[in-house]
Amino acid sequence: MAKEKFIEQPIEQEKNQERFEDLVIFTSTLYGNDEISKVRGKLALKFFENANKLGVKCVASDGGSNKEFLEEAKKFPNVKILSEPSGTSMGEGRRSALKEALENSNAYFFLWTEPEKDNLVTQESLKRMIAGLREDKTDIVVPRRESKETMPKFQAWIENRANKQAMKITGISIDEAKIVYDFWFGPRMFNREGAQYFLDYKSKLDKWDCVLGPVLNAYKDGKRVSSVDVDYKYDITQKEIEEENRSMKNKRIIQYMTILAAIGDEFWQKKEQEKEDKE
Repeated sequence: MAKEKFIEQPIEQEKNQERFEDLVIFTSTLYGNDEISKVRGKLALKFFENANKLGVKCVASDGGSNKEFLEEAKKFPNVKILSEPSGTSMGEGRRSALKEALENSNAYFFLWTEPEKDNLVTQESLKRMIAGLREDKTDIVVPRRESKETMPKFQAWIENRANKQAMKITGISIDEAKIVYDFWFGPRMFNREGAQYFLDYKSKLDKWDCVLGPVLNAYKDGKRVSSVDVDYKYDITQKEIEEENRSMKNKRIIQYMTILAAIGDEFWQKKEQEKEDKE
């Protein structure tokens, strides 16, 4: 897998702004020349810029983005691009990015998130997510959106439903937990022990489930999985172009059905195996 090197040069930093040099973000990119990709690609570049200002390095597994986006992304000194070979699955690409992130000996914590979530990478949100990890009070942090009002309505509806179903599969009682984990939001931050669950994850689907299944498996194994609120807002330009787009709605439905099927199959297969082992 071809990869770009980090460019070592001074990072622009605002006065009194905290640096997160113990954190590496890993993500994936794939932006074509369609209108939605153009909007998302611009958000991804803002994402890299925000991370750069906070001293955060990023590793991105790219599945074949347009030349213009790649040229701009490679200008950031904190960004390393991994070019995925043809036929690489979504899960393989994301695990490759994580493996590369783990090579950074100064990094103790890792954040997976989609690069369109540019306004998640702020000093306040990163501080909220990383606090429990730095204090060794948790292994995996699942950020929870304080509000979903800025999201496309259909997406907000299906993700609320999906979160409850994921909890049910894992055996988490909503009444006992007193919260609904925002599993479907996407981002998760974890320590090196938590990272192993993401590296070891395998499934028949191995797509979007590759960042959800590991969290549920870790929870089942008794790892410390926590939730913190973050002030995330869906970008208005992204919302406008996606709100009534039929293909985006179909994508959300497919994600909902296939991810739940994948994590449900894996979870119950492990349950059956444990039962057989005991017998």
